[in-house]
Amino acid sequence: MARICVIGTRGIPSFVGGIETICENLYPLLVQNETDFEVVVLSRLSHNNMKNYVFKGVNVIVLPSPKISGLETFVHTFFALVYARIFVHPKLVHLHGIGPGIFTPLSRLFGFKTVVTHHAADYKRPKWRWHGKLVLKLGELHTVLFANKVICVSKSVYEELNRRYSFLRHKRLIIRNAGSLPLIKVDSSVLSNLNLSTNSYILAVGRLDKTKGFDDLIRAFSNSNISNKKLVIVGSNYIEDAYVAGLEKLASENVIFAGTHTGAALVSLYQHAALLVNPSYMEGYCLVLAEALSAGIPIIASDIGAHREFGLAEQSYFPRGNIEALSRKLKVSDFTIYRNEQAESLQKQNTWLLNAKKHESLFSTLLKKSL
Repeated sequence: MARICVIGTRGIPSFVGGIETICENLYPLLVQNETDFEVVVLSRLSHNNMKNYVFKGVNVIVLPSPKISGLETFVHTFFALVYARIFVHPKLVHLHGIGPGIFTPLSRLFGFKTVVTHHAADYKRPKWRWHGKLVLKLGELHTVLFANKVICVSKSVYEELNRRYSFLRHKRLIIRNAGSLPLIKVDSSVLSNLNLSTNSYILAVGRLDKTKGFDDLIRAFSNSNISNKKLVIVGSNYIEDAYVAGLEKLASENVIFAGTHTGAALVSLYQHAALLVNPSYMEGYCLVLAEALSAGIPIIASDIGAHREFGLAEQSYFPRGNIEALSRKLKVSDFTIYRNEQAESLQKQNTWLLNAKKHESLFSTLLKKSL
């Protein structure tokens, strides 16, 4: 049995973050589909205070990391690789993100087949100072040079990476994330708890991070003077920084910060929303749009490459950062003009099962080459 070690996630299940959502959905399907694989996730945070547990057939080992601002991921990745070499003995290591990717040479030195998933050019995020950006760029370079394969989560990530590094393209491939909502019974109690009803609110979902543009959305919502809708922002951040504190000060009767919701509660919030708005400045692959499309609700999104890939209705897009343009779009009387049934249908076909089968094929091919 081939053992795969996963490094780069805070933890599974029910943790906030794109990587965490992907890991929660991908690996259980991988072990269910391919009995020759065993998956061990080395996470940073514990679930329900458990240190070692099994989630849907996936072994999870919690290796706490020192809480050093900006360095937590890097420190954890180093120790996780050393732990994997001494105790786990995997045939293949799957690193998530270009931060952990900086240790790709170490993973190869330890004798592991190494796959790195490139989720986004994280050094573009404003939270990083120059030295943080430099380390992330170095992580991206190490990923390109030393990984056996580099998975790009979207066409936009793939094309941008090819523009920066024209060499070793044969090692890169696209496996688009899925992101469709699970087919589970919804939990309508979340609506009553937030004093909401069907079609009474505009929804935004994501980490409370400056790149997500939620401050732009709140200003646009305020400028639009919508009297019959509330704005509900679902999400949180692991770090309560100045941006998060300033954002939460904008809360009011009509601007609700709902905190983190997962599972049936999140599905319900999507399905009963009048509109989903994602004003993000950058994305690798936008899970939020994928989820909204699978829920069949209207969407407004900033005009960036990762959003364009979903083929939304042309009127759904607005120039990134343009609060006035977003405000005008919010003022329309009928949000259904922001739906695109073809895009919704395509997204429903992009399942986590398909995603898992593509990973299974890649991993099997790499492991056969090492025999």
